[in-house]
Amino acid sequence: MKALALRYRDVLWAQWPAVSGNLVVGLTLALVTIPQAVAFSVTLAGVPPHFGIAAAIWGVLFCALLNPSRIFHGGPNNSMSAAIGVTLLPVAAPFGAEYMGYALTLGLMAGVIQMLFYLIRPLGRTLDLISEPVINGFICGIGLFLIFKSLTTFGGLPLNTEVEWPLMIAWHSLIAVVEIGNLYAIQVGLLTLVVCVAAQQFERLRNWAILIGVAAGTLYSQYLNVTLGAQTTLLEQIGNLSSIGFIAPSVPLFTQEAMPDIIAIVPGAVTLALLGLFQTVAAMRRMSRKTGGFTDSRSAIFSDAVSNCLLPFLSSLPTCASFNRMWLVHRLGIHSRIAIVISALWVLLLVIFFAGAIAVIPMPAMAAVIMLLGANMIKWEDIRPHFRHRGETVVFLGSFLSVIFLDLFEAVIFGSILAIAYAKWEQAHPNVSLQGNVLKIRGNIYYGSLPVIEALYHRAIAQVDELVIDFSEAYYIDQEGIRWLAAAKAARKAGFVDRRGSERRESMDRRELARAEAGDRRTQERREARGRRRRDRRHRAEF
Repeated sequence: MKALALRYRDVLWAQWPAVSGNLVVGLTLALVTIPQAVAFSVTLAGVPPHFGIAAAIWGVLFCALLNPSRIFHGGPNNSMSAAIGVTLLPVAAPFGAEYMGYALTLGLMAGVIQMLFYLIRPLGRTLDLISEPVINGFICGIGLFLIFKSLTTFGGLPLNTEVEWPLMIAWHSLIAVVEIGNLYAIQVGLLTLVVCVAAQQFERLRNWAILIGVAAGTLYSQYLNVTLGAQTTLLEQIGNLSSIGFIAPSVPLFTQEAMPDIIAIVPGAVTLALLGLFQTVAAMRRMSRKTGGFTDSRSAIFSDAVSNCLLPFLSSLPTCASFNRMWLVHRLGIHSRIAIVISALWVLLLVIFFAGAIAVIPMPAMAAVIMLLGANMIKWEDIRPHFRHRGETVVFLGSFLSVIFLDLFEAVIFGSILAIAYAKWEQAHPNVSLQGNVLKIRGNIYYGSLPVIEALYHRAIAQVDELVIDFSEAYYIDQEGIRWLAAAKAARKAGFVDRRGSERRESMDRRELARAEAGDRRTQERREARGRRRRDRRHRAEF
């Protein structure tokens, strides 16, 4: 028995660096996620804080177990939470029982729609057609909206139940804060914001900036309440943090009386599903680009869909991938799903044992966190490349402005159509140039690009005597393109150059030559080895 105990002690001691690393990273992720989860649920979605806490526990666990990626981190998301608030505010009053039932129903419908994207492969493949300018346009527009959306809470005003998505409505919140805002709430919010921004300037404190800012705002609000009295400051706190809400089962609302409202929120469910998928696919692309790895987006869609189908039965917000938290995991040097699972368990323990401390966090501090996250979504280094190409500039601005001026559902549909139209436009406009008597085609020769090619082809025939069509750099030729090339050849108005076959042959010749040279080197090495062995035997015999 003693020998067995010593053996386990040795194994644990050998694995302790990895175990301790996972524990520390998990705790870091938990401390970063808790303030965000509470802020997203209370300030944006209009539901009690345990909805966000449940997403930080169960959503993270489901995504970690269902997704093979070692750095994929799902969880509560700001834009999805905002979409819930925007969809449900016209239907019911926030924080009410009916409102929460609709929120669970909305999340379940979004999960089912996401599952359709996974099961119907061509439908899921359309997500790959959403270009980066479209996604960045959405992200910037939503980030700007989040800043204005949290203004009322930042100023100590009650949630505006009339608020709608267009930014012009949210702009009215700024006017209301300036005119009738609670100065104590504004002080707490400003202090939280300043401390967060200051902490972000230091490399060692950057990951803890939100936690430090929330702690500073909470301490200051407690100081104001103690010195001036809660009746004077009127600072609203999170409070009502249920210790069992995030582990109790729940059922989405599907009664006959609620059917008209449920039908009315179907566009919101589509928007919620697409927003989650857009952000998951975009986050996976960015992480793959930064780390040099690759993760199939279908596995991410599957984990999101299954997770969002299960979470409504656990009183949780829907989840999707978070690039910021995934990048944090990567920077901390842990490439294991164990750390992500541990982070969910840390959230559970922290909320159980420190629910009282979380309950006194002031709402203006939560609003400041939302404003900071919204500002962090607008990154100039991400959007600057789009202004170097006219087409990308148009697509980015179109997506950005659609979020600002259209309804959220219309903006998502408009952005999706814009992305697909841009992709087709690029394919339909190959680089066709006339160099001397050579008409050079770079791009695709298919039914969509033939009008562009034929226009320059007929002008070239009128200008030069012996036209040569060089399509060596054509990527793809469909049947319509082949018929056009055959017709041009039959008309004997042009000659053709296609070096793709010769390039392949040259490439094959180079590979054959490389193999021959490698074989010669191996033969020479074997001869030299045999010579050395003969000399060694002769020397041993002479000795």
